[in-house]
Amino acid sequence: MLTIAKLKRWSINYYIDTAEAAERATKDQARAGGGLGEYYSEHETRTPVWLLAGDTHATARLVGLTDVQRAGEAADGEVVARWLDDGVAPSGAHGRAFGARGVHGFDLTFCAPKSVSLVRALRTDEVVAKAIADAHTTALAEAMEYLSAHAGYTRVHNPHTGEKDLVRLPGLVAVAYQHETSRCGDPHLNTHVIVPNRQARADGQLVSIDGTSLYHEARAAGVIYQATLRRELHLSMSFEWAPVDTSTGMGGAGGGGSRHHYRVVAAFHRAAGMGRRKPHDRGWRVVGGAAGDRAESDAAE
Repeated sequence: MLTIAKLKRWSINYYIDTAEAAERATKDQARAGGGLGEYYSEHETRTPVWLLAGDTHATARLVGLTDVQRAGEAADGEVVARWLDDGVAPSGAHGRAFGARGVHGFDLTFCAPKSVSLVRALRTDEVVAKAIADAHTTALAEAMEYLSAHAGYTRVHNPHTGEKDLVRLPGLVAVAYQHETSRCGDPHLNTHVIVPNRQARADGQLVSIDGTSLYHEARAAGVIYQATLRRELHLSMSFEWAPVDTSTGMGGAGGGGSRHHYRVVAAFHRAAGMGRRKPHDRGWRVVGGAAGDRAESDAAE
């Protein structure tokens, strides 16, 4: 699933602060406790990284990112904040100033199915965790490539017609913040892809994204993310899937395979007092099976 939220000035501080808090929390093993941890308190996957789509070489050069950064290096919080808040790219280039009610960026949130999140959280094998992480990353990349190709536009005034024409951008630059749990502690693998609303045009000028195109293509991009995730996990771990929901494009892990067999049953209770409890405290257990492991719930509906 993909949802989009508009970001205002200072909105990026929330993502930066929570990511920094997560990195501090991981240094305290007692606090982490080896379990799910608190919301936004996961290990190295919580480090924000650069995510580019389209002509990544040209786009990186236009905004001042190195080849290492283009490949997914950790993103510096101050650089990200300056870009989102002030519209200043890493190169120092800047476009038009934001108005008082201007949109400074977009939060594109890609969410894995709950069943996949549960399998990752309750794994007994780190190979499974890596396979899910790799599939999630691949799915993100393919969805962003789709958005770059079909929604990577800006609007430019046409003096002859008096209207604004769509002009393709060479690519999109974003920062990805990966989360593993929801605010109430449930396993919830999702990534906030933060897209600054000052992107580089082919001539190097920083311009705004055409929001209409972005919202129009959001559903298709979400479906591509889900389909790619299913494909990658089937190929790498022999996951099988329940029927896909045609309204969301999502399908949960729900079958057996030759190497691994997962069955996720029921859902977490979302009572207020359960937000910081570990998964086994909620009635979840990991059960070994001949075909692999499966996550089940003893909690009553």
